[in-house]
Amino acid sequence: MSSFKESLYQKKGYIYQIGNDFYAIGANIFTKVTDSPEVDNVELLNNAIKKNNERQISKYFDKIIRLANAYRVDAKEHYRLQEKLFVFIDELEKNDNESYIELQKQVCFFDELVEKYGNE
Repeated sequence: MSSFKESLYQKKGYIYQIGNDFYAIGANIFTKVTDSPEVDNVELLNNAIKKNNERQISKYFDKIIRLANAYRVDAKEHYRLQEKLFVFIDELEKNDNESYIELQKQVCFFDELVEKYGNE
């Protein structure tokens, strides 16, 4: 298995944009996000990053982590959900490599935000 898939599934939850869709992904988390408040917060974070507004970046980053972690499933569902995510990532890599690479970039950026804002 890819270490990327494994490390992604072990992280705290976060909302990533994959193509035109948004997904909450993390430890015991993998679901498509369709609620506009969650998606709006991703946009607000992106705007704060563009403006280099540290206070707003920290605020929306924390909020997105909390929102994503709300999608966490019971530990009994862990293996089923993990397999679902791994299949999704494999399909993405195979059929939409551009989105797969963009997801990897987002995960690296998430790690940078965690390091800078100490949220993990």
